[in-house]
Order: sequence, then C-alpha cells, then structure tokens
Amino acid sequence: MKKFVGLVAAIAVVFGITAMSAYAAQITEAQAKDIALKHAGVAADQAQFTKMKIDRDFGRVEYELEFYVGSTEYDYDIDAATGQIRQFSREEHMVAPLQNNGGAAAPQGGQGISEQKAKEIALARVPGATMNHIRKFKIDYDDGMRLYEGEIFYNFREYEFEINADTGEIVSWEID
Repeated sequence: MKKFVGLVAAIAVVFGITAMSAYAAQITEAQAKDIALKHAGVAADQAQFTKMKIDRDFGRVEYELEFYVGSTEYDYDIDAATGQIRQFSREEHMVAPLQNNGGAAAPQGGQGISEQKAKEIALARVPGATMNHIRKFKIDYDDGMRLYEGEIFYNFREYEFEINADTGEIVSWEID
C-alpha cells in the first residue's frame, strides 16, 4: 500500500511539473497582440481591437484576436504556448456612400436627419467612442420606414443600432 501511495505521489509531481512548465511557456496577451500586428504590418496605434480572448481549440490553448484598421477586419488565432500563428484572415468592409455630397447625405425631400446627425446620435450613447469606431453604416428601408443602420466597435464591445432617418429616434439598440 505504501508503494502505491508513493507511486501516486510521484505521478502527481510529474504531472504538476509538466503542467507548470507548459503554463510558463505561454505567451502573454500583449505578446499575442504584437505578433498579430507585426504579421499584419500594422502599427499598434492604428488598430482597434474588438475581440481578445484565450480559448482551447482542438486541445491547444490559443489567443483569438480581432481588430480593425479603418474598414479592414483582421482575425488571428495564435498558439498561446509557442506564439505561432495558427490561422488568420483579412477582410475589407466597404460601405458605399449614401450620396455623393461629402458624407452628409440628406434624406429625400429635405426632411429628416443627415447621415452625420444619425452617427452623432449613436455615438452619444457610447461615451468615448468617435467616428472612427463606426464600422458599418447604411440606410435601409424596413416596413416603409427609412432607417440608418450601423455598428460601433469600442472597448471590446459591439453596439448595433437603427435610427429612424426621418425623426432621429433610436428604434433599436443592442450591445454584445
């Protein structure tokens, strides 16, 4: 029985040392960000991170990062033990202008609010966010109502909104 207890203790020590050495080899969150930014060829002050989490994928611990530079979205999966990039993608999100008048599209018939005013209304609900944090923005028609629809990414949160283009009223507001 004493041999069995000794064997169990030895196994526990070996597994404990292995687990601790694997943990010590992990890269930090800041290092994962640096790896992604360097690979993308982007300066840290240009990037706006919208997702940063550590997760387990197929038995390996990895950092999942998502960031934007302008209208370009970058996604990275980086091995947390080695710093190796396991997967990455780059996607352009092009938003067509509503009208060709400098981005301040006025609604039809001269009534309602402009694109600029709708953006200001949405940004007022997210303290600290600026125009640069708006990632998607368009005008749409829903049940005969003209709506400005958009997304704001700020402080690792996503805000989705719909604003009545005629009245300026926020019709829908979601935070993820």
